[in-house]
Amino acid sequence: MVKDEVLTQLNQKQISTKKAYQLLYPKIKMRKPRRASFVKLKIHVPDSRAVNIFLKILLLLPIPIFIIKWVIRKRTDKVISDQFQITTGELIHLISVKGVKIDVDTHTNERILIKTI
Repeated sequence: MVKDEVLTQLNQKQISTKKAYQLLYPKIKMRKPRRASFVKLKIHVPDSRAVNIFLKILLLLPIPIFIIKWVIRKRTDKVISDQFQITTGELIHLISVKGVKIDVDTHTNERILIKTI
């Protein structure tokens, strides 16, 4: 049906508003999110130049997700933070999707950036 026909039928009360909405805006199929393969980490510790250089060299290349899942798998029910109430299992689920950026700022000014590729 053309928009004009649907709106005319709605105006003449031949169809309900719900039916008109369904005809005007058909359901769009939801795409599955793309799965991420790698995680890129950046960690910055203030006032520790040697530690920062070591961490940048250590985390130079992206880490495959299967390694992170393998390490964290045993702690899936442990709550990471009391403030957000997120478990490690939920964090694994979050970083399994491509294009996610998690930026963590702490009270002691350490900075952690997690990015999925």
